Amino acid sequence: MKTFKTLIILGVLLLLNSCREAPKKYIRTPLDKIVTTYMNTQNYSVILKDMDFNKDTNKYLHKYKIILEEKVNTTASLEDDFIVKLTDWEEVSAITFEEYQKDLGMTVLSKKNGVLDKKSMPAGYNSHVGNSKYGNWQQQNNGSSFWVYYVQYRFMSSLFYGSSHRYYRNDYNYYRTNHYGKSNYYGRTNTFGTSTYKNTNASWNSKSQTFKNDVRSNVKKSSSALKSRGYRSSRSYSNSRQTSRNSNRYSNLGSSRSRSGGFGK
Repeated sequence: MKTFKTLIILGVLLLLNSCREAPKKYIRTPLDKIVTTYMNTQNYSVILKDMDFNKDTNKYLHKYKIILEEKVNTTASLEDDFIVKLTDWEEVSAITFEEYQKDLGMTVLSKKNGVLDKKSMPAGYNSHVGNSKYGNWQQQNNGSSFWVYYVQYRFMSSLFYGSSHRYYRNDYNYYRTNHYGKSNYYGRTNTFGTSTYKNTNASWNSKSQTFKNDVRSNVKKSSSALKSRGYRSSRSYSNSRQTSRNSNRYSNLGSSRSRSGGFGK
């Protein structure tokens, strides 16, 4: 009888163990490397500059623009306080590509006063648009207002979404009230992101709609397969999570001061 009870208990324990959720396995991304590399930098923005899929190698690819703010104590142009770095093409997992497929041209990682934010937002929203240090809201005849940089900071428009795109105050206020620090934001009417990004130098924008549709279909299947095996992106880490120092530096970055015009293709 005692042996029978023992077998029942063991059976229940095995059943409970088999029902437990398998531990999640996180896939490291190029953005994780950036976080590690710039642990000691208090303010920066990372923009998803381009994305692509290589059919020959079956690889999903990202390219990033990193804008570092490092105060330079000189009398030179204020542009010298912003260092721009462009990455080479970086391979990303299907999960990562799927997560960011709407984010072309947007800030996908930022750090403000030492606090990380992994939410996607219009480029510049994290600490420059709406900041009276850099510009102000200019009212139009119809009553709406859009963001204008002061003359000395006019170069910042080219660092972010582009001088031809206006940031409207209603959109920005809605972001601050409903999305800031909480969720990704593409504008109240999806004004920002992949579907509206017009940079002709972006490889993704040169692709046919058929190619894009095929990639979206394939990445959905590949991502689902990875998730079924317990994988997910480290984007789900808490923003307050501390990242340990890594000696593997981001060696393939080419850097330039913002005034040098070294934004690449």
